Amino acid sequence: MIELVHIPTDKVEDTWSMVSNNIADALARSNGYALADHIKKWILANKMQLWILWDSKDKKYYGVVVTEIIQKPLQRALNVKIMTGSHRDKWQHLIKQIEEFAWHNNCDLVELIARPGWKRVLKPFGFKESHVVLEKKKEK
Repeated sequence: MIELVHIPTDKVEDTWSMVSNNIADALARSNGYALADHIKKWILANKMQLWILWDSKDKKYYGVVVTEIIQKPLQRALNVKIMTGSHRDKWQHLIKQIEEFAWHNNCDLVELIARPGWKRVLKPFGFKESHVVLEKKKEK
């Protein structure tokens, strides 16, 4: 059974080789706002949280989640920065654990900017589309 495992800061180095390619790939599809090394630095500085999707019985890695708690003037939000891996149908329900982490940390909401397919995946878990992100890159 796949579990969502929060990786404490002192174990990030031990886990990084397992997750870094997934993180780099996700960032490459996110208009390049950061590199995997930036994410690692922010996790080590306790600005972000690292999670892995892990099957402890089979000792198999399925994916990675990176979150960030953002304090806004009138809200505290848990932002899911990265959520990617293989066999999503086996672990997508674990979003409930991310929610529990958010509520435990006094967040008012869980938010994410994601590719369009996540809208369909997360709708059964109570997520609603509130905005659409449109962007245009600077021409070189």
